[in-house]
Amino acid sequence: MKKISLLITDDHPIFRKSLVRLISLFNRNFTFFEAGNGLEALEIIEKEKIDLILLDIQMPKMNGIECLREAKQLSPQTKVIVLTQFDEPSLIVLLAQIGAEGFLLKECDPQELETAIDAVLNIGHYYNSVAEEAIKNYNKKKGSPIADLDLTSREMDIAKLVVKGLSSEEIGDQLSLSALTVNSYRKSILKKTGCSNTAALTRLLLLSGIFYRI
Repeated sequence: MKKISLLITDDHPIFRKSLVRLISLFNRNFTFFEAGNGLEALEIIEKEKIDLILLDIQMPKMNGIECLREAKQLSPQTKVIVLTQFDEPSLIVLLAQIGAEGFLLKECDPQELETAIDAVLNIGHYYNSVAEEAIKNYNKKKGSPIADLDLTSREMDIAKLVVKGLSSEEIGDQLSLSALTVNSYRKSILKKTGCSNTAALTRLLLLSGIFYRI
């Protein structure tokens, strides 16, 4: 089983240690790192290859928002799940905009935490019901910057399956297309949206509102 490097960033040592014990029970092979604030987290990211960060927002020295921005510059491939007690809609939208692949409240069940970790590692994203509602409401507001994407109906169908984590072969099976044709569509979708990868495409579709229409 592939080893997964997980960085838990929170200013409460007891909470970090509790997460380590809990996540150790999940059916994965983790190597754990811990940081008490954003600056410590960035120091670890500079030295180690980190696959996933569980990130608190309110911390001393450097908060989670600034840490997220810097972490995505240092290591774009590293996935981030924000784990916080704050559920303000504007905060959730901001976190999605600057690169968080997941959002959870600290009051979530252990099962949801495991589901979120698996989803982010396997398909690239996890947005709980609180985050989905915040982003839906954001898109309803007058003046929100809704992306005007020129995707065909077929590209919309494929984009929906891409963000669900399906491979080109699996998409082809569902839509009666060859994997080669699906790959061609995927390249076209990324080019039209200006996205470099599936994670960026997911964020764009989520924040544009198209995610909920396709």
